[in-house]
Amino acid sequence: MIAAIIGATGLVGNTLLTRIIESEHYSKVLVIGRSAPNLVEHQFGAEKVQFICCQLDEVHELALAEKVDHAFCCLGTTIKQAGSEEAFIQVDKLAVLAFAKLIQVQENPSLKFMVVTALGADAKSTVFYNRVKGEVEQALKALSLPVLNIFQPSLLLGPRDNGRFMEDIGQSLFGGLSFLFIGPLRKYQPINAHTVAESMYQVALKPQVAPTHQIITNAMMHRCHY
Repeated sequence: MIAAIIGATGLVGNTLLTRIIESEHYSKVLVIGRSAPNLVEHQFGAEKVQFICCQLDEVHELALAEKVDHAFCCLGTTIKQAGSEEAFIQVDKLAVLAFAKLIQVQENPSLKFMVVTALGADAKSTVFYNRVKGEVEQALKALSLPVLNIFQPSLLLGPRDNGRFMEDIGQSLFGGLSFLFIGPLRKYQPINAHTVAESMYQVALKPQVAPTHQIITNAMMHRCHY
């Protein structure tokens, strides 16, 4: 099978790319992004990777020569990192939808589209971040993709090198206190990026009959129950 991934240099995307490269289920992976992934650590499978250099606001101009079976969208930033609400929307909404449309136009009836949004995503939310994530989910559902799997993680745990200071604080504060997230608080428990990536990989390989729209919650990923 052929996979396509956008956001492969991020916390979830980088781990997921490694999983795909090492998998016998994929013969090729198309990596779309501004920066090429670091493949030095991959002794086997790196030849599967085809890097397509593209600014995120230019994704809509791309055309893929090969039909994609599984598409993985791992884009995600913060308002602080993006620089403004408008720039945040460009990454977390417009680029996500452009990638989905790029894949949709191939009209592959067996396509599976996997996307990371966030716990609390709600198009009617008064919280800007949650509202944008909810709007993305709504727009993706409207595209009528054969199979759409939406992953809604809580705070992501894992090493960062991009200056997301407040998230680093959140990791330090909540990472060691995960045992406190019990009962009704369990759904908010921080989750390791590796767990999210593995969930995306496993769900992609799971038999699903189109049309399917599935929400994979934070709790489901923790329990490995998809």
